[in-house]
Amino acid sequence: MATWTRSGSWRWTAGFALACAALLVASATGASAAGGGTAKPPPVAAPFKAVPHPAVPPPTFTGVLDTHQFDMTGLIADADVDGSICPGIPAERFGGHVTINGIAITVPCNSVVQMPANTLKWPEAVDLLKHPALTLKAGAYPSFEAHVVGNSVGDEHRAALVFLSQEAVNAGVGYITSIDYATGRIRVGSKPGGADKAILEINDPNGRFGRAQSPDDRFSVDDQNPTIHAATGYPMCVPRTDPAATDDALCPQQNRPKPVNGTCRDWLQAGVNPLPASGNLPPPTAGAVYCNHFVMNSVAARGATDPDPRQQAPFEVGDHVTYAGTLFKGAAGQPDFISAHTVLADVGIFTQPGTQPAYIALGQFGVGSADPSLTSVNGVRQETADRIFLEAETTDIVTAVDIYLNDVDPVTGAVVSRWITPFAMTNEINGPLAYPFGPAVPDNFVGGGITTQFKGAQPGRVRLRATKAPLGLLTSPTRTLRVVQRTLCLPPLSLMPPGSDYGVNNALEINKPTDCTKGQPAANGLFAGQYSAPVFDFIFAENLIPGDNVVPADFWDLGFLVNGEGPGTGPLVPQPW
Repeated sequence: MATWTRSGSWRWTAGFALACAALLVASATGASAAGGGTAKPPPVAAPFKAVPHPAVPPPTFTGVLDTHQFDMTGLIADADVDGSICPGIPAERFGGHVTINGIAITVPCNSVVQMPANTLKWPEAVDLLKHPALTLKAGAYPSFEAHVVGNSVGDEHRAALVFLSQEAVNAGVGYITSIDYATGRIRVGSKPGGADKAILEINDPNGRFGRAQSPDDRFSVDDQNPTIHAATGYPMCVPRTDPAATDDALCPQQNRPKPVNGTCRDWLQAGVNPLPASGNLPPPTAGAVYCNHFVMNSVAARGATDPDPRQQAPFEVGDHVTYAGTLFKGAAGQPDFISAHTVLADVGIFTQPGTQPAYIALGQFGVGSADPSLTSVNGVRQETADRIFLEAETTDIVTAVDIYLNDVDPVTGAVVSRWITPFAMTNEINGPLAYPFGPAVPDNFVGGGITTQFKGAQPGRVRLRATKAPLGLLTSPTRTLRVVQRTLCLPPLSLMPPGSDYGVNNALEINKPTDCTKGQPAANGLFAGQYSAPVFDFIFAENLIPGDNVVPADFWDLGFLVNGEGPGTGPLVPQPW
């Protein structure tokens, strides 16, 4: 399929960023990075609904027979902000142009640009006063990369989806050799106890994961989701003080327990019965200073010195990490450093099953554009994709999760979440396996959702491969989606409209939908139990017969491009079709 996959920094979750997610998933950690890029969504989740979605008006085409899709990635040769392409639109919503691979592309007004872990409007990303020719601040490396997906309309390339980064697939791997608590910098080498070879500084303007610092906040972390995390999705941090002298209450040392008599709290001690198919957690590695993997107790049952799931866990010397960020030149006489927006530590931190707070990190995911037509608007036969795929990691190995698309009212900006994992999509009914520690419920009490791979190789992994969605379920896919644990809220069974069964018995209302807008903040302000991220992988139609005219991408089915996303936004002008 023709896809909007950014092979680069990151297909991130979740946090973390687009194609690098692929690199992180394949890394030795075995963990998923945040798929598809990360936005900075409102920290309070929206109420739920199933259908209808915000109306998408029928498209008006310009030169239908001369419209073809494109997907390009390359170094930026030139870029500008230009309001002449959209008279009457405010300057903060101007579009402009970007030139990559020798081709000038029109960036429509009202365009939203995805940075590695940040979301900006085009003039914010391409601020020629602060960042001439898209260079960073003084002393930084100037190379920038753009990934642009759009349609050529006549003789003009028009963008619909835009991603900017320094280098999308750039990632590093190593062991933490030292931590400078005075600066918040992590040094990484080739082996535990080896020499320092790289310097990481978390780009964190608001101090979510450590010291508040940023050489360029366009390339910051996503501080609404844990882009700095353990292999299971648990949020991590760099202590703001040297723990040998003063413990950081927001990054406490007790959240990295040491083995006691050669053991760490495992599934048996957590009362997990039956055990996952992968068996009990193994004992810590011989000579390990800290537990390689362990299960935190619940807030209600933990002792005063036990790990606290309401706080982040600190990085420690010896941790194996995978990271991505922006390369900066050091000050005079100082080495260069990575301003990191994503760091993943190969540490298995789990939370007590069936309890909150628990955490999720997104890996790769993509959504089909849901164009139902067998023939494209330019008269060419096409193959379409009404489907979704998603991978994630969760600290709670028994609780099912659900996926919601975030529908945005184009006038008010109000967000309502659309449940897209009923039984007909996932073929799962979450009964005792999903709630072995919760109240007794019948096996079919709501159906759908995605269980973890409790019976598979990695008990905390969440995986969905839905090759065909129920008719209408993915209509007008949204810019962002949410993955939510069912200990936080249940799907809106009683809100499903008559006739839209989707595999759920609409008359069954054993559990009313919980108000999911009241998730409790934890981990220095993160909202536990959910992860929101932009969709970086829209799966558009492709030609059925090689050699035919290239089919266009159906951006007119994406309501956020056609209608805008509330106050201060608007439809793309000119439209990329």
